[in-house]
Amino acid sequence: MYTEKIVKISGLKIHYYDDGDGYPVLLVPGLRYNAKTWIDVGTYDTIYNEGFRVISVDPPGQGKSDKGVYDEDTEYKFVNDFMNSIGIRDAVIVGASSGGYAAAGLGANYPEKVKGAVIVGGVRIINYKDKLKNMEGKPILLIWGSKDEIAPISNAQLILDNVTSSRLIYLGAQHACYLEKPKEFNDIIRDFLKNEIKPII
Repeated sequence: MYTEKIVKISGLKIHYYDDGDGYPVLLVPGLRYNAKTWIDVGTYDTIYNEGFRVISVDPPGQGKSDKGVYDEDTEYKFVNDFMNSIGIRDAVIVGASSGGYAAAGLGANYPEKVKGAVIVGGVRIINYKDKLKNMEGKPILLIWGSKDEIAPISNAQLILDNVTSSRLIYLGAQHACYLEKPKEFNDIIRDFLKNEIKPII
């Protein structure tokens, strides 16, 4: 397992892992982490074992991908370009921190690309305040550390206020709560996929 692949996007070599042949679940890391982080914490295996196709990407400048522009104006656009480049029409997006911001941006700007999303301590959500309603009706799971000082809980509240199909779970205390409590995090992901995604795909 852990099949490594490379795709070229805007001249950059982008590295990713890609295994399974079910409905795609795309994992997007925070800026300090990379595609392998989701393998290290067991999330990649958890999704694979539920029968999904699991894809974990290194955004530009992270992990084994080439360095390039990847900032708050381009993160969701990169995820969209990546999906297009590997032939994915839509997916479940799981993103942490800036990856959560990218997931929210994709859902807000390209709602047809997002079947559902898990946003873990998403930063800068206010940037999409006027478009968050575009995710209405999709299962959106928000996972936040109770003492997250990097992504305030007001970020999650913005989504809750605009998307009635979203819900919030507190996990641990830290911003990277999936690193703090990986087993509990993966149990939550498994339940979300079984109970909220499988019935709609």
